[in-house]
Amino acid sequence: MFNSRPTFFIKKNSTLPKLKFAIDEHMMLRYDITHEMLENCAVTFSMQDSETGIYKIANKAADLILNDNFPENPDDDKYNLLYKFSLNDTSKSGIYLAEFKIDFLGENQCGKLTFPNTEKITVVVQDSITKTTVI
Repeated sequence: MFNSRPTFFIKKNSTLPKLKFAIDEHMMLRYDITHEMLENCAVTFSMQDSETGIYKIANKAADLILNDNFPENPDDDKYNLLYKFSLNDTSKSGIYLAEFKIDFLGENQCGKLTFPNTEKITVVVQDSITKTTVI
Protein backbone atom coordinates (compact mmCIF):
# COMPACT_ATOMS: atom_id res chain seq x y z
CA MET A 1 0.00 0.00 0.00
CA PHE A 2 1.21 3.52 -0.80
CA ASN A 3 2.59 5.46 2.19
CA SER A 4 1.37 9.06 1.99
CA ARG A 5 3.23 10.11 5.13
CA PRO A 6 5.55 13.07 4.46
CA THR A 7 9.22 12.13 4.93
CA PHE A 8 12.08 14.46 5.82
CA PHE A 9 15.79 13.56 5.79
CA ILE A 10 18.55 15.24 7.80
CA LYS A 11 22.09 14.17 8.67
CA LYS A 12 23.15 13.34 12.22
CA ASN A 13 24.64 16.35 14.05
CA SER A 14 23.22 18.76 11.48
CA THR A 15 20.96 21.80 11.80
CA LEU A 16 20.02 22.14 8.13
CA PRO A 17 17.85 21.82 6.15
CA LYS A 18 14.92 23.28 8.05
CA LEU A 19 11.77 21.17 8.17
CA LYS A 20 8.95 22.93 6.34
CA PHE A 21 5.27 22.01 6.25
CA ALA A 22 2.94 24.01 4.01
CA ILE A 23 -0.51 25.19 5.01
CA ASP A 24 -2.37 25.55 1.75
CA GLU A 25 -5.70 27.20 0.97
CA HIS A 26 -7.46 23.81 0.97
CA MET A 27 -6.37 23.15 4.57
CA MET A 28 -7.40 26.63 5.62
CA LEU A 29 -10.89 26.09 4.19
CA ARG A 30 -11.19 22.57 5.60
CA TYR A 31 -10.33 23.65 9.15
CA ASP A 32 -11.94 27.09 8.94
CA ILE A 33 -8.65 28.92 9.50
CA THR A 34 -8.61 32.60 8.63
CA HIS A 35 -5.59 34.76 7.85
CA GLU A 36 -6.39 36.77 10.99
CA MET A 37 -6.18 33.60 13.12
CA LEU A 38 -2.68 32.89 11.78
CA GLU A 39 -1.57 36.42 12.72
CA ASN A 40 -2.16 35.65 16.42
CA CYS A 41 -0.97 32.11 17.13
CA ALA A 42 1.83 30.11 18.73
CA VAL A 43 3.48 27.25 16.85
CA THR A 44 5.31 24.33 18.47
CA PHE A 45 7.09 21.25 17.14
CA SER A 46 7.39 17.78 18.67
CA MET A 47 9.31 14.70 17.55
CA GLN A 48 9.28 11.24 19.11
CA ASP A 49 11.35 8.10 18.53
CA SER A 50 9.30 5.79 16.29
CA GLU A 51 10.41 2.66 18.20
CA THR A 52 10.29 3.77 21.84
CA GLY A 53 7.74 6.58 21.67
CA ILE A 54 10.07 8.75 23.77
CA TYR A 55 10.03 12.41 22.79
CA LYS A 56 13.32 13.80 21.49
CA ILE A 57 11.64 17.22 21.08
CA ALA A 58 8.52 18.19 23.02
CA ASN A 59 6.58 21.36 22.18
CA LYS A 60 9.62 23.39 21.16
CA ALA A 61 8.96 26.77 19.54
CA ALA A 62 8.61 26.75 15.77
CA ASP A 63 7.81 29.42 13.22
CA LEU A 64 4.90 30.31 10.98
CA ILE A 65 6.29 31.96 7.87
CA LEU A 66 4.24 34.08 5.49
CA ASN A 67 5.37 33.74 1.88
CA ASP A 68 6.03 37.34 0.84
CA ASN A 69 6.15 36.35 -2.84
CA PHE A 70 2.64 34.85 -2.76
CA PRO A 71 1.00 37.64 -4.83
CA GLU A 72 3.55 37.10 -7.63
CA ASN A 73 3.48 33.27 -7.29
CA PRO A 74 -0.08 32.27 -6.33
CA ASP A 75 0.72 28.59 -6.99
CA ASP A 76 3.07 28.63 -3.99
CA ASP A 77 1.78 28.06 -0.47
CA LYS A 78 1.00 31.24 1.42
CA TYR A 79 1.94 29.91 4.88
CA ASN A 80 4.60 27.45 6.01
CA LEU A 81 5.33 25.93 9.40
CA LEU A 82 9.09 25.84 9.91
CA TYR A 83 11.40 24.16 12.41
CA LYS A 84 15.17 24.62 12.60
CA PHE A 85 16.89 21.68 14.25
CA SER A 86 19.52 22.14 16.94
CA LEU A 87 22.62 19.92 17.19
CA ASN A 88 21.03 18.16 20.16
CA ASP A 89 17.89 17.41 18.12
CA THR A 90 19.92 15.42 15.58
CA SER A 91 22.50 13.88 17.91
CA LYS A 92 21.11 10.35 17.51
CA SER A 93 20.38 8.72 14.18
CA GLY A 94 17.05 6.99 13.81
CA ILE A 95 13.49 7.31 12.59
CA TYR A 96 11.21 9.77 14.35
CA LEU A 97 7.60 10.89 14.05
CA ALA A 98 6.98 14.62 14.13
CA GLU A 99 4.15 17.13 14.20
CA PHE A 100 3.42 20.83 14.49
CA LYS A 101 0.77 22.31 16.79
CA ILE A 102 -0.83 25.70 16.26
CA ASP A 103 -2.45 27.39 19.27
CA PHE A 104 -4.81 30.18 18.24
CA LEU A 105 -4.55 32.95 20.83
CA GLY A 106 -7.11 35.63 20.04
CA GLU A 107 -10.19 36.42 22.14
CA ASN A 108 -12.56 34.60 19.79
CA GLN A 109 -10.01 32.20 18.35
CA CYS A 110 -9.13 29.75 21.10
CA GLY A 111 -8.29 26.33 19.87
CA LYS A 112 -5.50 24.10 18.76
CA LEU A 113 -4.76 22.22 15.55
CA THR A 114 -2.15 19.57 14.83
CA PHE A 115 -0.44 19.30 11.43
CA PRO A 116 -0.26 17.05 9.67
CA ASN A 117 -3.58 15.86 11.02
CA THR A 118 -3.67 12.26 9.76
CA GLU A 119 -0.13 10.93 9.43
CA LYS A 120 2.81 12.38 11.34
CA ILE A 121 5.91 13.50 9.45
CA THR A 122 8.59 10.81 9.30
CA VAL A 123 11.95 12.37 10.16
CA VAL A 124 14.96 10.24 9.24
CA VAL A 125 18.16 11.29 11.00
CA GLN A 126 20.85 9.62 8.91
CA ASP A 127 24.36 8.68 9.99
CA SER A 128 26.98 11.01 8.58
CA ILE A 129 30.58 10.16 7.75
CA THR A 130 31.67 13.67 8.64
CA LYS A 131 31.26 15.79 11.73
CA THR A 132 31.99 19.47 11.47
CA THR A 133 32.80 21.67 14.39
CA VAL A 134 32.80 25.43 13.92
CA ILE A 135 35.55 27.13 15.91
